[in-house]
Amino acid sequence: MPILDTLGQDHRAIEQLIGELAGVRSDEPDRRVELFSQLQAILQAHSRAEEEVVYRALRGARPDEVEVLEAFEEHHVADVLLQELASACPGGRAWTAKVKVLEEVLRHHIKEEEQMIFPLVSERSGEAEQARMDQEFRLLRHEKLERALGPLRRATPAFAGRAAITAQAAAGRYIRRGELFLRRRLGRLPATA
Repeated sequence: MPILDTLGQDHRAIEQLIGELAGVRSDEPDRRVELFSQLQAILQAHSRAEEEVVYRALRGARPDEVEVLEAFEEHHVADVLLQELASACPGGRAWTAKVKVLEEVLRHHIKEEEQMIFPLVSERSGEAEQARMDQEFRLLRHEKLERALGPLRRATPAFAGRAAITAQAAAGRYIRRGELFLRRRLGRLPATA
């Protein structure tokens, strides 16, 4: 399967989850936490794998590509909002407002990515390269790991600072980069479908 199809499927799942989360009333904090946990896991897994496989390939070809640099920044903004939501009270009005802002950020990011990044991927990579990218993306998309890290993130106060959030995202990318390097080196990447 081409990478763009996989990314598009993730985008639809993210849009569905954020829309559902935005519609949950403040008197249902348990439902909010449940949906937020699902969203956080898929979004973190998607973002880190996408940064490592897709954005890194595009940056390698053209390091000054503005669309890719903006996409990285939009991921950072989403990470900050996720951390602030993770440590906030899910029954409050501020939480509701922050979810709305996250929804707007995500919908804007997805639209721009599909209109600007997807064509760059299509232009710069053939069918075989896109299949390889898809394989690597799926390999590095650790949703179960991100789900397991959710309670830890909820226990980390938002005031821990944006530097900590940036460090978490960088650590996620570097861990995936190391995993990919080792799998390539050991010849342990699964065959493309």
